[in-house]
This record gives sequence, C-alpha cells and structure tokens, in this order.
Amino acid sequence: MDAREFEIEKGALLRIDPEPGDRLHVRLGDVWVTQHGDSKDYVLRTGESMTLSGRGPALAMAYKDTQLAWYRSGARKDEARPLSALAMLLSFFA
Repeated sequence: MDAREFEIEKGALLRIDPEPGDRLHVRLGDVWVTQHGDSKDYVLRTGESMTLSGRGPALAMAYKDTQLAWYRSGARKDEARPLSALAMLLSFFA
C-alpha cells in the first residue's frame, strides 16, 4: 500500500480524490470527513481510520492541528498515464 502523509492546521480543509478501498488514518488530532455520495459525516480522532468509498472526492477538516495518512489501495490511474505516454513517445523515435 502506498501512503501519503499530510499535516493540516486547525480549520484547514484537505481534498482527497480516493479510489475505492483507500484508507484515511489519523496519526494525531481530530478531523471531520465527508465524502461525495455518502449522506453520513465522520469524526475521526487520533488512532482512528476509515475506508474511503472512492465514489468521488472526500473532504477532511481539522478540528485542531492534525497529522493524516492516506493509504492508497493500489496503482493509481494518473500515475500510469505518464508511463504509457512515455512509451508511446519512445516508440516514435525507435
């Protein structure tokens, strides 16, 4: 699993564009999380995690200075594009 770390200040918002199965973990602090297409809101505290739906963006707002980890479930579509574009470009010069 690939992970990205974030530090967000009290009152700041973080937009996450997850894939299904991605997970958000609070290392330190408290956050409110809402997801596109989900009528529930979530409050996560230090040590708590949640699985993101991946049906659209999610927003996390820090109640106090917070450290988050976003565990990505697999290869990202956007990470694969540059490699395929590079392969196509190299084929033109071969």
